[in-house]
Amino acid sequence: MKEVPDIWNDNSQPEAHSSEPQDKVSHASSHYSRHKRTHTGKKPFACPDCDYKTAVSSDLSKHMRIHTGEKTYACPYCDYRTGDTSSLSRHKRLHVGHKWLHVREKPYACPYCDYRTGNTTSLSRHKRLHVGEKPYTCDKCDYRTRDTSALSRHKWLHVGEKPYACPYCDYRTVSTSFLSRHKRLHVDEKPYTCDKCDYRTGDTSTLSKHKQIHTGEKPYACPYCDYRTGDTSTLSRHKRLHVGEKPYTCSLSTP
Repeated sequence: MKEVPDIWNDNSQPEAHSSEPQDKVSHASSHYSRHKRTHTGKKPFACPDCDYKTAVSSDLSKHMRIHTGEKTYACPYCDYRTGDTSSLSRHKRLHVGHKWLHVREKPYACPYCDYRTGNTTSLSRHKRLHVGEKPYTCDKCDYRTRDTSALSRHKWLHVGEKPYACPYCDYRTVSTSFLSRHKRLHVDEKPYTCDKCDYRTGDTSTLSKHKQIHTGEKPYACPYCDYRTGDTSTLSRHKRLHVGEKPYTCSLSTP
């Protein structure tokens, strides 16, 4: 019987024929090695500054920019810069031509409400608000969330590190998006506009809440009664009426 090669041996490589260009063989070999790691779970690329490990060298390079603050990718329409191409692509959808306008085309629609967006990632994150899904968990506590960026911000709380600093004041934060939003307070920048009125704001979440004034949309429902509201913080406050939760105490009152 013909011997079957051990495809999981680290020393095994795809057979290279002499007629193939060397760079093509090398390219195929690197993809083959990376694919094998999906089966073995090996993560040979480690961050020297934290416990992050990955199976792909390009992912490590992207991660390292969190520590260095490097933002190599620039928006051609404004001063926005970021450390990865996917964030840049999402940002550029905010522009039309060279003006800061909102793109009217939002092909991805929520099946539960009127929400529409320009990318599938935002749609998946939004739909979790309706179904209550929180697939991402903290390995240090019971915290759960619906998106990976929120989990990353939460984990900084455990180490007590706030790596992103405001150049205008002493404000520090765990998130570049929080820092960008904060800096707009200093320069009074309000790039996000309502298409129904003259309202302008410095962040997209506030704009989304504002738009519910026009639509009357109340997507967040109480599981105990018929109460509905337009934002999650109001729903959280309301639910405390049912469970009797009183999380805030006065530091001046005596027991």
